[in-house]
Amino acid sequence: MTLAILLVDELRGFYKSKVMIVLWVGLPLLTILMHFFQPDMEGFPFSALVSIVLSSIGGTLASAMLSTSLTSEINQKVYDLFLIRPVKRITILISKFLAVYFCLIIAIIISLILGFLIDYLTLGELTDIFITTLFESLAVSLAAIAISCSIGLLFGITVSSVPVAAILSVYLGNQLSALSILPVLLLNMVNPFILAAIIGISIPLLLIGISSFLFVRKEF
Repeated sequence: MTLAILLVDELRGFYKSKVMIVLWVGLPLLTILMHFFQPDMEGFPFSALVSIVLSSIGGTLASAMLSTSLTSEINQKVYDLFLIRPVKRITILISKFLAVYFCLIIAIIISLILGFLIDYLTLGELTDIFITTLFESLAVSLAAIAISCSIGLLFGITVSSVPVAAILSVYLGNQLSALSILPVLLLNMVNPFILAAIIGISIPLLLIGISSFLFVRKEF
């Protein structure tokens, strides 16, 4: 059973779930509400604010969903069936990570398009600096989402209680995902695209590696 097959199966499950429906519908609606209640942005792109705020909300939900899904399936002995099939455990984790990550990116893109349209309708022609700020915010957002999802995997493997896994994922996932934002705020001389790429790839790879190691050693 290849990664592609597992990924398609996970995507089918996640995009039909109520959580993903809430993300795909709720986040765009939240974007519209933010437009009416936003403070004075002083030239900062509204769409950039949307990408940062919604990635934090979506990343937190995705982290909790991943951790509770894994913990629940482990407790229900779902993975006992894979012991007689040629399926690598790391493949299971990667398929879950990618499925949630892709679904969340769709929600963020939909919301970002709405935010961009609002910027265009309210400000008219957008400057190059404006566009650059927008894409820098998007890069940071994608990094934050990747960190949140990888944290969800780790707690899903290490915690046996579903409620505890959800609480830890929501709290620590939201806190640690800020690692993708803080360096950009503190280091003005660093290219945000490069920094976001380094953080958004290295930290999730490390956490996925630790999760895979623990998952392989876990007895079912």
